[in-house]
Amino acid sequence: MSYDSLRAAFSILFTHAVMFVLSFSAVKEPPLTKASIYSSTLKATSHTEWPRDLGYQDREVYPLIVSPSTGCPFVEVNFSGILTPLMLDTGSAHGFLITNQAPSIPYHVEERTEELNADGSHRGESVVIRIDSIDVLGRLFKDARGTFTDWQMYSSAPFAGTVGLDFFLDRRLTLDYLSKRIAVSIKPLPAILDHERYLALDLVDPPVEQGHILYVRASVNGRKSIVYLDTGYNLSWIDPGFVDGLQKVEKPGKYRIFRQRVPVEIGGCNLLLNDLREDSIRRGAGFDSPVALTLGSDFLSNFIVTIDLRAKKLILARAE
Repeated sequence: MSYDSLRAAFSILFTHAVMFVLSFSAVKEPPLTKASIYSSTLKATSHTEWPRDLGYQDREVYPLIVSPSTGCPFVEVNFSGILTPLMLDTGSAHGFLITNQAPSIPYHVEERTEELNADGSHRGESVVIRIDSIDVLGRLFKDARGTFTDWQMYSSAPFAGTVGLDFFLDRRLTLDYLSKRIAVSIKPLPAILDHERYLALDLVDPPVEQGHILYVRASVNGRKSIVYLDTGYNLSWIDPGFVDGLQKVEKPGKYRIFRQRVPVEIGGCNLLLNDLREDSIRRGAGFDSPVALTLGSDFLSNFIVTIDLRAKKLILARAE
């Protein structure tokens, strides 16, 4: 059997296995109110168009698992021969993270470390580890540094771990939640993209201690601001400092106040967002503008998302 046939066969098995694991935690959970796009001036792009437009070859496209319970993306990771689905988390500060829910993976312990929240407050303690090799979407990394921790420090539901953008410093990646595909390439971004369908945004350098995570500039409800984008969050928020004059809806649950038809101008594109949770966003330190929005996978799943840290670019296309 050819390599491509083997990979295709494994992908089917992998998809069914991961869907079973991720669905298990979703049983009897009430549905969450998720952010949505009320309107957009960006034209849609089909699942057949973006691989061609962005210059990907078939061998550079891999299966993407989208959790039915959270909507967050997962990819296959190979830890020295042990295959494990991990969340692709653009909010991961450094390296990879595995939890006590992951399969037994051999690693070397280095030290204990304090984990901090985004505002610098204490979250808990983890163990810094090294692993002999890790393969992330076709690229092998030797002697990789990561973290071992209890899943409960980061989530209300069990998960095996995360991989972040540290593994894509010299290549770009594109996520398509709708068609459940992810593509990676070492080639630079195309010099020309249809500006009516592709929104090219400059990434804002984060504070050094936050690692390689995603911030862009925008205008939110008429005010200049910074927007944080995180595939590891399944929900999205607006800071109370940006809600003046916005329609308010109250719903039962932990987050009671939601804002509707939130105007966002980003890279020349105008969006109206619905069902943004209202909560303080404590990520403003080190920026020249406040952080107004945290946009998670509920928002990002409406788009085909391309990240190129080398070019400091984030490309968004409306998924069709």
